[in-house]
Amino acid sequence: MFRRNAHNPRYVKLTGTVSIRLVVSSVLALGTVIPAVALPVGAVHANAPASVTGLKPGSTGDAVRSLQRALVDRGYSVAGGVDGVFGDGTKTALERFQAAQGLATTGTVTAATALALGLTTSPYLGLSAGSRGDAVRQLQEALIAKGITVVGGADGIFGPGTTEAVKQFQRNVGYYPSGQVNAATAVAIAQGGAGTASTTTTTGSTTAAASAGSDADRSSEAHDAGAGTTNLVGLKVGSTGSGVKELQELLQKAGVEVVGGADGVFGALTKRALTSYQSARGLSASGSVDQATVDALRGTGAAPNGVTNGSTDSGSTEIRGLRFGDTGAGVKRVQEALIGMGYTVRGGADGVYGRDTETAIKAFQTSNGFQPTGTITEATAKALETVLGSRSGTGADATANNGLIGLAAGAVGSDVKRLQEQLIAAGVSVRGGADGIFGPATTAAVKTFQTSQGLSPSGKVDEATAKALADPTPVDTDSGSTGEVGFPVYGEKGERVLALQAALVKAGISLRGGVDGDFGSGTVNAILEFQRQKGLSATGKLDQATADALGITASPAPVVNPAATSVSIDVFPTARPCGYADTWHFNRGGGRNHLGVDVIAPAGTPIYAVTDGKISKLYTDAPGSLSGNGVRLLRPDGTYFFYAHMTTLADGIGLGVPVKAGDVIGYVGNTGNTGGVNHLHFEVHPLGGSAVNPYPIVKAVDAC
Repeated sequence: MFRRNAHNPRYVKLTGTVSIRLVVSSVLALGTVIPAVALPVGAVHANAPASVTGLKPGSTGDAVRSLQRALVDRGYSVAGGVDGVFGDGTKTALERFQAAQGLATTGTVTAATALALGLTTSPYLGLSAGSRGDAVRQLQEALIAKGITVVGGADGIFGPGTTEAVKQFQRNVGYYPSGQVNAATAVAIAQGGAGTASTTTTTGSTTAAASAGSDADRSSEAHDAGAGTTNLVGLKVGSTGSGVKELQELLQKAGVEVVGGADGVFGALTKRALTSYQSARGLSASGSVDQATVDALRGTGAAPNGVTNGSTDSGSTEIRGLRFGDTGAGVKRVQEALIGMGYTVRGGADGVYGRDTETAIKAFQTSNGFQPTGTITEATAKALETVLGSRSGTGADATANNGLIGLAAGAVGSDVKRLQEQLIAAGVSVRGGADGIFGPATTAAVKTFQTSQGLSPSGKVDEATAKALADPTPVDTDSGSTGEVGFPVYGEKGERVLALQAALVKAGISLRGGVDGDFGSGTVNAILEFQRQKGLSATGKLDQATADALGITASPAPVVNPAATSVSIDVFPTARPCGYADTWHFNRGGGRNHLGVDVIAPAGTPIYAVTDGKISKLYTDAPGSLSGNGVRLLRPDGTYFFYAHMTTLADGIGLGVPVKAGDVIGYVGNTGNTGGVNHLHFEVHPLGGSAVNPYPIVKAVDAC
């Protein structure tokens, strides 16, 4: 049988005893693709001597011949041929190779260059998300030894925890945080120390050891001079190092919110903060650092267009006199007041008095009968302070939550992060975590929270939502796992919910989604409508009074299958390339809810057994079939995994056939009800019971 090794899915058994590691390509940190080569990753070029590292113009001998031969084998012609003399032709070919691999074009053979050429070897080279086996375990142990936290420990599985650990190491040594182990990263990990690449030099005509630090895949835009003397000009997205950190610190000192803090990595959020500052200061809002921006940040240059140079003190909350170009805590207070009154300030309360803030102030001034100057005059300040001082809450937490009011999609910053943290603390899942970015996932989480509190699910933070976050009614998402007698709650699924929904429909209430047994926002809205019609307290929750009006009696809560949270798989269900998302319980045709995860992949992509077991059921494509071709994979404990929409089953796969994790059992297709999209529908049924959300289960071994 065509079999995939369960311990390392990259090894495929092609003949009886030979295993070959297939290398299609390897992507270096800077995005450069290494063309496929004959040598497997990590293999040493034939007859490569140990003295190749450090070769440079003027070197001669067998080591140079080995270098030249390796370059020629990879398609880089060497003027003069393989003559054992490191001349201009060899240097030119070597620099072309280094540039193509994203390595520093030194024209000398550094440690990482030798590794990329296959002249030396490393067990780490080429490892990335989805890799498994002893090499991954060694990598994890090496990272842990350097003081890097690897979530999950040294388990031999290159999952999200290992990816983040590799990124952290790369940041520590000043490399671009790709999360993949390229040549420079492999060499740096093998060196001693816990986070900095060192440089060593050995004298001699043919040896001069080069460090991974000099051969790094660090951004060519990074600047690493000491703080205060760093040349910041030219920094842009992708730059890393102490120069970026100084830039971020200067922005924060000016009162500009930099999500993620001064971490030395110039990403999209640093660009956003820089652009806001440049716009407010009347500079070219390019999102990259020019000399005028540096002068403004350091307070050494004249600001253009009459903008006052030097922002207000970021620690001051005084708002009188603030105007376009100012930054700081006072600006943030003004923005919070405007947002709280319903004025649009794109970007949120970021502490930067830019054009959006100026426009909002003019609108506020006009509505209050003031001259629309766009600056905070004495009269404007008094009016704003009335608003700032009039907000009330239910205690210190509610008062602190005033800064959340007005947050909506598109906002970024510490207030968004605080909102996300409070949602999570209230029991609401926020995909992506508390990252300070108010995107679709945060909008969905806010709506979920609002619905659970009986509020209108707008997805925006109004005053009622801010107050509820300060003292929330617990969001019950465990479906009544205790089995206690009572009424169904938000997030519950099962018989109690079905009875509630049927009673609502019988009472003439429209129920979005129908009687599906899922207590979601549609059920909450239906309860609210019923409660308003009956003159009851409109909470969106099934209390005793509402239950009596509907004729519903209390009943035992369903008990969650204890195995549902303990199911795990050993292998991701498909090969690459692939993609998937959490679509659990999304609406499907015919009133159905989606009970699996859809892994999108090209037709013919191999599908793997995710665990050891046997094929317990076969599904065949036929007119009207939902599943198309598929199988059930059964474990000894009764847990089974349902695969659907295969184009064909693999040779040898049939009813009762035992399989091992990693075996190919079929191929991706679009048989059955797929809408014409090639994908694998994958379900998880713990102990043979109802399906549970498979997204976190497959995410734990993500190989896409």
